[in-house]
Amino acid sequence: MVSSAAAAAVSRRLSATIGWCLATPTQVKPQIVRQGRALCLQYIKAQIKRSSMCSKKQIVIKRLQRMVETECGEEATNNIETGVFAALRALSAALERKRPDTFRHVARQATRAPSTMLRSDTALAELALALARRITRENITWSKIAAVFCVCGALAKEAAEAAIGEPALELVTSPAAAIADLLHEEPGSWIATHGGWNGIVERLRASERDQHSEKTLRVMVSFFVVACFSLLVLRWVLHAHPAYHEHL
Repeated sequence: MVSSAAAAAVSRRLSATIGWCLATPTQVKPQIVRQGRALCLQYIKAQIKRSSMCSKKQIVIKRLQRMVETECGEEATNNIETGVFAALRALSAALERKRPDTFRHVARQATRAPSTMLRSDTALAELALALARRITRENITWSKIAAVFCVCGALAKEAAEAAIGEPALELVTSPAAAIADLLHEEPGSWIATHGGWNGIVERLRASERDQHSEKTLRVMVSFFVVACFSLLVLRWVLHAHPAYHEHL
């Protein structure tokens, strides 16, 4: 079992970025859970693909792809076609850029025995679930949901990198089981009431619109400042010209 002290270690690091679950069973649509699990498997695959330390990376990626196709075919396809997966990766990447150290060596931050944790699929799933519950304990947002995927993806990648030889598929995919458990609780209900998984796409679009508006405003302010400066310079030149004083 993962002690509360162990889970709190990463919680303190994450709290500064996304804020901070006690398990509260709720009635959640199965589709939310299935799509979320597929999304996590897809995210884990993408994270392992980025790894430069996993010696059996290509084998793991192929096995993950087969698992996604056989167990989550419809949901995985939907995640791609609707842009949900792309939106999740974009939000997760933004979090990783903001606080890169928070999502590195997660097992080492969370427990005193990371090597043991990274060898057991049960222990890894328990750790991922404990951290996910703390992240989504209150005031759930799409950024916090993305942070849960960041943690799960990091733990899966760390387990794959720490394995001697080919890592067990059950080990690498264990954080996805944690996501499924989490989605049976309050976070799953929150997602259902905020547009389902398509809500994360709308969240990303809103963020992009805000960034565009901010950029437009900066351009307008810069233009105004340049225009004012140009007028001041022109006035100074005119006042300094001899013909100006002769006309007066």
